[in-house]
Amino acid sequence: MKLPDHEQQELDEIERRLAQDDPKLAAKLNRPAPRVPRRTLVTAGVLALYVVGLVVVMAGVTLSSVVLVALGAGVVLAVFAWFGVRAWRAHRE
Repeated sequence: MKLPDHEQQELDEIERRLAQDDPKLAAKLNRPAPRVPRRTLVTAGVLALYVVGLVVVMAGVTLSSVVLVALGAGVVLAVFAWFGVRAWRAHRE
């Protein structure tokens, strides 16, 4: 939504005065928001998958379902394998 011209001019004037009065604050406000690194997002997703695996194991035990226990255990083991492969690759480099 575009502002009317007089309001945009007022905002521009406030921005100029802020830059003159407190250049550090103006620079901080003009900086883009920090992004979460992709590696952090992937790690958080894998840890969430681990928790889901544990919940599936618990549901399988509660319901006496061998299939659910095996599925949950498979997910948990896959997460451990993923972290192990990452650690091994990092160590190799």
